[in-house]
Amino acid sequence: MIIIKSPYQLNETLGRLLKVLVEHDMTIFAIVDHSGGAAQFDLSMPDTKLIIFGNPKGGTDLMLTDPNFSIDLSLKIVLRNNNGETEIFYQSIGELATRYNVSELNENIIKMDKNIEKLINRVIE
Repeated sequence: MIIIKSPYQLNETLGRLLKVLVEHDMTIFAIVDHSGGAAQFDLSMPDTKLIIFGNPKGGTDLMLTDPNFSIDLSLKIVLRNNNGETEIFYQSIGELATRYNVSELNENIIKMDKNIEKLINRVIE
């Protein structure tokens, strides 16, 4: 798991993330408001949002090589307020790939991980 601190409040980080994802032709499939869901049941947790996104150009080869990879795709990023600081959580594709037999795609996986890192860096710059 990769955890990066954002210099922005959660909602601003979310807006910046969504803008960067759209600019890079990523489809945003869902935004899950975990803390909002908890509040509906009178439960309290730090502000936490899950963003589910992806691009078939990246994930299709992984799923064709090992269909089990589809349980981990689309990609996910979590934004969480931790004592007033916004944290960005995500799992690298390389970490996910270790679960599956996709070693022939290592070059693509490394490239995908670098692209996600660049996207996150754009969000927090």
